[in-house]
Amino acid sequence: MSSAVNGAMMKHSLLKDAAAANPGSVFPIWPSKDPPLMRSMVKAALLAALPIEVVNFWVVGYPAGSSGLSSASQSAALAMQWYLLHLPGIIATDRSPFLRAHSLPCSIVFFSAGYIDAAIVLAAIFWASRLALHTLRKLSSPMKHAH
Repeated sequence: MSSAVNGAMMKHSLLKDAAAANPGSVFPIWPSKDPPLMRSMVKAALLAALPIEVVNFWVVGYPAGSSGLSSASQSAALAMQWYLLHLPGIIATDRSPFLRAHSLPCSIVFFSAGYIDAAIVLAAIFWASRLALHTLRKLSSPMKHAH
């Protein structure tokens, strides 16, 4: 039991030292160079999601309706991605009598849900591609021999 208490105290001490080294960080163990990189990735995802959602919402339109500006909403693949990106809005509209009765707030909910979901998907794609590139760089670099 004494070793468990000592281990816990040592872990707490290390976390406290890491938090002191990075005072503004939410994650005290996170290296100080990564949060700005993460913020830029999130900004890029938020910026790229806006035109995607504008095209998705106004050009493709609601796949089951006739309000789309083009016949692109008739494509099964586009309809599926539209439903997946706007699923939180569909659920909210289904649960709220107010949203079903008023088209403007309903459209705002659909646009917001699609925008947020598109940004999350893009951030995940950016993160996965950065991880893959980092892994490929590590695998392709010559190994240093330990002497």
